[in-house]
Amino acid sequence: MLIDFSVANYLSIKDSITLSMIASNTVKELEGNDDELNNTFYDKNEKNKYLKSAVLYGANGSGKSNLLTAMAFFRRFILTSSNDRSADDEIKALPFLLSTDTEFKPSCFEMVFVIDSIRYRYGFEATQKRIISEWLFALDFENSIKESNLFTREEQEIKVSSKNFKEGKGLEDKTRPNALFLSTASQLNGKISNKIQTWFRTRMNVISGLQDHTTDYTIGKFQDDEKFRKKIIDFFRLTNIGIEDIEIEETALNNLSKIKPKTKEDAKIAALIEQLQEEIKERMKRQGEAKELTINSLHKKFDSANNVIENIALSFDLESKGTQKLFALLGPIFDTLEKGKILIIDELDSKLHTKLTSEILRIFQSNVNNKCAQLIFASHDTNLLRNDLFRRDQIWFTEKDEQGATDLYSLVEYKINQATRVRNDASFEKDYLIGKYGAIPYFGNIQKFLNEFIDG
Repeated sequence: MLIDFSVANYLSIKDSITLSMIASNTVKELEGNDDELNNTFYDKNEKNKYLKSAVLYGANGSGKSNLLTAMAFFRRFILTSSNDRSADDEIKALPFLLSTDTEFKPSCFEMVFVIDSIRYRYGFEATQKRIISEWLFALDFENSIKESNLFTREEQEIKVSSKNFKEGKGLEDKTRPNALFLSTASQLNGKISNKIQTWFRTRMNVISGLQDHTTDYTIGKFQDDEKFRKKIIDFFRLTNIGIEDIEIEETALNNLSKIKPKTKEDAKIAALIEQLQEEIKERMKRQGEAKELTINSLHKKFDSANNVIENIALSFDLESKGTQKLFALLGPIFDTLEKGKILIIDELDSKLHTKLTSEILRIFQSNVNNKCAQLIFASHDTNLLRNDLFRRDQIWFTEKDEQGATDLYSLVEYKINQATRVRNDASFEKDYLIGKYGAIPYFGNIQKFLNEFIDG
């Protein structure tokens, strides 16, 4: 479970901003009734209340994607910083470059999360050359009310708690300046560090909604899990896209055809192609028999009297880009719901109809989501800005100031005219589009531009 994430001095983010999944006590709507959405859940001790989802809005270039990129970097660096790297390898922590105050200072990242009823607070500061500081604290909800210090780090001076983080003792001198101490301890089979790293690898996923990189994952689940396959097919039937079934065919790639040159001039090119083909064959041997996958969607076929006569298979490439994206997304979405993971998606609504996106959200925000799965996504679809779909504490905005730095704030904390808070029955979409909450693009003199464009 994710509680919050903070980042400072990274890409367009200058000062520290925090995305919180803690439900506000001042917000009561969409909570707990069987006939309504259930947008919150409690921890195991029934003391703290958290959000099942959060959405980010803002103008193009306002920093929505940069916040999600920061979360992706944080996860990826924890998983890879102690791998086969050299002390000279660069850390991809690009600071805010539009200010002399920050361009040479470290980027800062911190996340608070829960694993097995223990709340961890972990973070680090890093330049592109080295780790400046690092820290790990833990709070056992069942046995303590105070946070415990596991380790702290300042440059290469690492202080380890012999009581709370025994696995870190003796590893202080084995950590490179550009590697995380947490990752180093995990690589050497530390119990706590390994559990944390495993959590980031298996329980948190950051994907792009603009590219269908998760298609292979969905295909694998579709082939291996019959229950999962049924859920995919049932969901497609519910959308009324016209797909009755999906079938995946495998064809072994045992032989690659050879190119025969027709002229002497083609001989050199043909030789290079043949060499490449041999390298592909060798890689196939190392990885096992390679397969070519063909995805087909089955549609009803009608006779002249509009009677269904059969289902015919069409190449999935003939489906719309939105349908292809939906298939790619359903794998990680259903997996997140089934296992109570955290899914972070940039541009979730891209290529999807607004009603389809809202139905996906309703699944996350209903009692079906009983494993406390969380969805965080960026969107431009203002049709989703509705008080029957989101609580005010689930809606976040990014906006750049005059110096080009990203600010982040939620609707529940926003004050209109610096006095009145947004009502829960307000028209979120309408008020947002007229600029009541900020975080929209503001244009200069468009008419002047058009006149000069025409005259020019």
